[in-house]
Amino acid sequence: SSRNEWAVQSMIFNANYAYDNKYLAQFSFRRDGASNFGDNAKYGNFFSISGGWNIHKEDFFTADWVDNLKLRASYGSVGNRPSSLYPQYALYSLSESYNEMPGAILNQVKNDDLTWEKTYTTGTGVDVAFFDNRLRASFDWYNKYTSNILYAVPISGLVGVTSMWKNIGEMQNQGFELSIGGDIIRTKDWDWNIEINLG
Repeated sequence: SSRNEWAVQSMIFNANYAYDNKYLAQFSFRRDGASNFGDNAKYGNFFSISGGWNIHKEDFFTADWVDNLKLRASYGSVGNRPSSLYPQYALYSLSESYNEMPGAILNQVKNDDLTWEKTYTTGTGVDVAFFDNRLRASFDWYNKYTSNILYAVPISGLVGVTSMWKNIGEMQNQGFELSIGGDIIRTKDWDWNIEINLG
């Protein structure tokens, strides 16, 4: 039979603040450690900060037909772990034999510096609602940057191993998302609404 074990250790702090339900702020910080990283880099630090402004609650805002007008902005990071449980270790297979004698053969090269893949995301958005919330819309723009991408990199098979887990490469994604929804029929007994999404 076989047995696999892994562990994650996390510490988190989160704070939210709202002033008069107009100005909103949030901050979080977490420190994560995972067993399937190298001894030199098991822990990663991640955070997020965001803010919101409910413009429709301001005294100067007098458009009664607008039920919600909110601006949002955020920036933060998250971490990703490898799909393999033991990518940091040098592993040997005991299922091999040589000249009809049992033996062990290397089947994975260790990497003591293997660490978290990190993604940093910047986002801004606006939410609106009109006519007693019968018509709603949200627009978001985002920019994601990923560094230290985890990948099983091909290596020379001279020692019998053809890949090794490393932090290599970076990637950037950016774009927008638009959501529009409306209540076509809204009565005591029947609701009929429609939603449209575009990215």
